[in-house]
Amino acid sequence: MEKQDLEVFDDVDFNNEAPRKRPAFITVLAILSWVYVAIGVFSALANSLSSEEAQIEKIDEAIAIYDSMDDMPFLDDSVAVLEASRDNLRVTNLGNLIFLLIEGIAVFMMFNLKRNGFWLYTIAQIGLVSLMIMVMPWPNLIPTLTVCVTLFLVILFEILYAVNLKHMKA
Repeated sequence: MEKQDLEVFDDVDFNNEAPRKRPAFITVLAILSWVYVAIGVFSALANSLSSEEAQIEKIDEAIAIYDSMDDMPFLDDSVAVLEASRDNLRVTNLGNLIFLLIEGIAVFMMFNLKRNGFWLYTIAQIGLVSLMIMVMPWPNLIPTLTVCVTLFLVILFEILYAVNLKHMKA
């Protein structure tokens, strides 16, 4: 009789469950989220690398330009937003960087079909919106519109990821 080599499967889990395939929709959502995170992280890093004094000087220049203009709609609101961003520069830069990095990790987890990534993503989104609400001047039309648009996008992506929770494991 001829000697035959037998295949040995040491690393294979012998369960009857087929490997999970990532739906294309999760891939699309993850890519869109990563693009947003990459833009935000690069922006936050650029802000962190430039000196705080230079950033404050640019904001002060913009405020001076607005102050020299005649009375226009939303001019006072714009100045109030710039002053708030100047006063909270360090908190905003650091907070955005931290929450965006958390969001990037969460999206990676969901890309790998891990359900915990959804909850981490939710925490990061709540943190980003909360940071925005904390540093913006209220009542003011510009921050109100900004928060409303941001909340719309956050809720949209939360719903889109939640629809795909059935494909994710704990």
